Amino acid sequence: MEFPSIDTDIPYAEYPPTFEDLESRVAAAFKSLQEIADGVQVDDDDIQEARDIFIGDKKATPASIENPGVVLHLTALLTAYDQTVIKSAVQIRNYVTNRLLEDSANPDPRVRLRCYELLGKISDVGLFTDKAEVTLRHRPTEELEQLLRERLMKTLDAEPVIPTGALPDAG
Repeated sequence: MEFPSIDTDIPYAEYPPTFEDLESRVAAAFKSLQEIADGVQVDDDDIQEARDIFIGDKKATPASIENPGVVLHLTALLTAYDQTVIKSAVQIRNYVTNRLLEDSANPDPRVRLRCYELLGKISDVGLFTDKAEVTLRHRPTEELEQLLRERLMKTLDAEPVIPTGALPDAG
């Protein structure tokens, strides 16, 4: 059996990146680097370029996204940023909850009642949340057909109602 020889010097077509944002571009580049990430040396130029891209002073070019050092540092920056956002959201939630607990001891009953209401609305507590229940009744096809026939018969037996503005003039 013979196998055809394949020329490996065929250039690949240039395709524009289909990623919408920096995070997805960096994530895709990092995914391709994961196997060799431990051996990549990140120098000061890579760090500066990654910072410039992160803060928006510089656009991420294909050359910068292909640079393993820039990709690794950008990944670290984006990960740290995401963790900071999560921590600050948790801190704000704790702060608001603590302030509501403190204000629930207010001598004014209106303030206390509002604090209790807001504390009850916290998703973990869920005391004053509106819940909607939907009940589905499954009926056999024969039963649904019978109900439809009954309604049609009632509709056909009823006398037609003509609106007063729809009567033709006798004159």
